[in-house]
Amino acid sequence: MNETNIATSSIEKGLDIAKELLSKLISPSIEEIGLLVADNIKLFRFKNQVKILNKAQKYISDKGISIKQIPVKILVPLLENASLEEEEELQEKWSNMICNMADSETNLTNHVFPYILGQISKEEFYGLEKLNIRENEHWTDWEKLRKIEESGGLLSFAERKIKDKLKNNNEEGFYAGLDDYELENLIRLGLIRKLPPKITIEEFKTGGWDNDSKEEYHNLKAEYDTYSSYHRITELGSQFVKICSLNKN
Repeated sequence: MNETNIATSSIEKGLDIAKELLSKLISPSIEEIGLLVADNIKLFRFKNQVKILNKAQKYISDKGISIKQIPVKILVPLLENASLEEEEELQEKWSNMICNMADSETNLTNHVFPYILGQISKEEFYGLEKLNIRENEHWTDWEKLRKIEESGGLLSFAERKIKDKLKNNNEEGFYAGLDDYELENLIRLGLIRKLPPKITIEEFKTGGWDNDSKEEYHNLKAEYDTYSSYHRITELGSQFVKICSLNKN
């Protein structure tokens, strides 16, 4: 068997696996939709679709996941967008999204998630993931301190320092390590948010130390600090990270 025949056989085998999974995810036949074999789909998009579906099929089989159907209006644009992805790391996110949407025990099916994943870069995703980790750690620590205080216990010196840091996090947010234009894109998509600007009021003196001194009045000048590289992840951002991730345990 020559190399051409081997390559053709591999593609056909991958297509059969992809068709088997698709038949479980959608009601109409694949031939009716023409999802993978439409004439206007280029070869590289076809290969990406097969590759992503094969990854999803392997995870679903290994974990024994009970499959539910994904609505066609979600699955079709999902695979169309996924077929354009050349980054290996983001192809994995597309595969993870299919697994989570197809899992009958999850409730993560939403048409907005494929759109968002098609709109961000690998660097933006990992920056968002970093924010999500920091956010989860923040609330885990906050809950521990809350339970101690509610039980009547006294916080240690170290715990009080942690509480001060958590309060500061609430006011300032977390660092994602992204450029400004990347942060603006995540804000545009509703995945992160800026915190309200800080207001700094200049110190003023009123005088009037005794009855003979004249009290002086000064105009207050407020300065707004609108620039910050620190942000907080939104609920949409948190759910988006979740649907693009798999429990590896």
